[in-house]
Amino acid sequence: MKKRSYHSVAHILAMLTAPAIMATGTAQAAEANAEAEAASAEQGSIVVTGQAVKASQVAEEAVKFGNYVQVVSSQEIEASGASNFAELAQFLIKGANVGYSPDEGEYTIRLDGGGDRDTLVVLDGVPLYDRGPALEEIWGTTTIDPHMIDHVEVFRGGNSLFFGSNGGIGVVSIKTKRPTGEDKVELGASYGSFNSRELWGNAQAKLDAEGKLGVMVYGSAQNTDGPRIFNPADFVDNVAAAGGIQKYPLNRNNVGIKLRYAPSDRTELTLNGQYTQIEFQDAFPDAETYSPNRVRYPIIDGGISHRWSDSVLTEFTAYWSNPKLNNTETYAEICRQPAGCINPDDGKPVAYGKATGHSIPFPNKGFGKDSKVSGFLEYGLNLRNTLTFENVGEAVLGVQRTAYRNDSDPVFPISNDWNTTTGLYADLRPVLPFSPDTAISLAGRMDFSKAFDSKFIWKFGLRQPIGDFYIRANGGTSYSLPKTNELYAESATLVGNPDLKPETTETYNGAIGFQKDLGGANLRIEAGLFRTDITNRIQGTSGLTPNTYYNNTALTQIRGITADLDLTIGKQWVLNLGFTKQDAHLKGSDLQINETPEFMIQGTLNWNSPDQRFHISLFPRYQGPEWSTGGVGGKLRHNFGNYFVMNGSIAYWAGEEQQHRFQLRVVNIFDAKYAERYGYGNMRYSEAFVRGEITTSSPEYYYGYPFEGKPRSVFLSYSTTF
Repeated sequence: MKKRSYHSVAHILAMLTAPAIMATGTAQAAEANAEAEAASAEQGSIVVTGQAVKASQVAEEAVKFGNYVQVVSSQEIEASGASNFAELAQFLIKGANVGYSPDEGEYTIRLDGGGDRDTLVVLDGVPLYDRGPALEEIWGTTTIDPHMIDHVEVFRGGNSLFFGSNGGIGVVSIKTKRPTGEDKVELGASYGSFNSRELWGNAQAKLDAEGKLGVMVYGSAQNTDGPRIFNPADFVDNVAAAGGIQKYPLNRNNVGIKLRYAPSDRTELTLNGQYTQIEFQDAFPDAETYSPNRVRYPIIDGGISHRWSDSVLTEFTAYWSNPKLNNTETYAEICRQPAGCINPDDGKPVAYGKATGHSIPFPNKGFGKDSKVSGFLEYGLNLRNTLTFENVGEAVLGVQRTAYRNDSDPVFPISNDWNTTTGLYADLRPVLPFSPDTAISLAGRMDFSKAFDSKFIWKFGLRQPIGDFYIRANGGTSYSLPKTNELYAESATLVGNPDLKPETTETYNGAIGFQKDLGGANLRIEAGLFRTDITNRIQGTSGLTPNTYYNNTALTQIRGITADLDLTIGKQWVLNLGFTKQDAHLKGSDLQINETPEFMIQGTLNWNSPDQRFHISLFPRYQGPEWSTGGVGGKLRHNFGNYFVMNGSIAYWAGEEQQHRFQLRVVNIFDAKYAERYGYGNMRYSEAFVRGEITTSSPEYYYGYPFEGKPRSVFLSYSTTF
């Protein structure tokens, strides 16, 4: 069994002509990397720092034609010890900011100043984008098991051409482990702070003598009592009195099976079926007293690829998903009689304006059968052909079909009609006879949709090597359709807006880079710019009863700069640093838009002992100013950024083949006090409001509160392979 290292974020640095991305790591990997670097130098391409990774053809092509693509390996994920994908993104994905609260079970990933709908997360080609079911969001990324990730490909810049809508600012593509034609088992377990327990594993076997047909079964179970998310002092008095101050347990269970059939080097067939269930609490200090949620997320996906000749490659992929959500949310029963009330349980008096101790379910969010199901059904197909003509160029031609519809309980007044989009795309990549080293891509896509009219988007890419330097640039357009709940929500606190228009995105980015092998060390430096404009941005109102959605007529302008440093010294030291500054505001305003940090600095520092048995990893992150706005007309505004947090791990690999791995992980080493998110609530359930002592126009009616970040915590884990 080959030794493996888990000590760096792998980045694609330049034009990739080899099929695999090689990197430094163990002695074997280092030797292989040196050979690959020598070969690539002759071909005018640059190989990466980091652990050996086989990137997808889409990623290799994207880099070749001017895109920024970062690849995060499974070894780096193991070193981070990330318990969910949000932690992974916060510390390993450059330019990423996490929206919402990971420890609460709700989060999204946002790249380079974008919002929830501008960064598309896909799992083996399956979009985890919420289509807006009747109740509220379904947080698809929360279902991801980090232990099953083979690597993550991060495409910064617009990439909707191949991935479909909602990739206007970036795409995070997760590639999971799959059968490799061998008999192998991986098992792991961890225990730590907040009574956190986790078990994971996968087992694969070859079903024929040659290993052409393989199967893998996999699964994981995560259970935790969870850290404190809200300060008890931030709870409305009656919400606290009715039991709203509680722990926030989080449970995630996943099980699946994969098949892979590769009869030859030219043909491969894959099939996967998985089911994930996650249970979490999302009560807020101003309203809910009890709020368990349950998400059920089945996925079936598969694909076939066949190389007809050296000039023609055909790939076909398909998926089906049917996520569903059950909410149970209650609010405090309050005595609203000026003369007072009698508690029927014990006959004791309850003063006017005070909670009785009972809780009342919100409509369709009760217990048992009164907890109505909200969900959507989605499927997708993608046929892609790559044609290569020697000394002429390359063309990618394809068709993609995506369809989804509401799949909620009939009690919700939402149509079950299918929303179907069929896209035809073409990417032309000519060889320039006067400059054969220049890589250029010109692409367009036409999406046909009856519900929101047809849309045309385009994309270009350019990369020019200049010795050890290179220049790259790319740009394109995208769009995001309104979600079902944004169109048709109907409750006491939220109503939809059926007149919403799709929002559109136009983005450009470029950079100058330098990469050089310094003899035992490898250095890469890159500095870049990005520019994004978003039209008709879909947003929600704040402080109204009820709230609704609208298209912001003011242009959203995002301007940013990036700087990266990647340094590998032998097999022992790896340093990665990333800086992202983003000025994001509405045209005509100087206010930074909500939940968009003004800048971020992320990094990893890894040391490996000469025998590759001891490993120390540090993961620092500094978050600049980040704002949240609430209240009527946005009168309340709070900066919850400006904090430094660092995670770290120490690992020891035992056994003849280093197959037994022990890890001590420390989260928030310096015990920083910070907020993952900052929300706003109101006092409608307070004693003072019920008694009429304050009104909706009183200054104290609206207030803000932080979603607290995880305090210092410790986790121990063991994993083995046999």
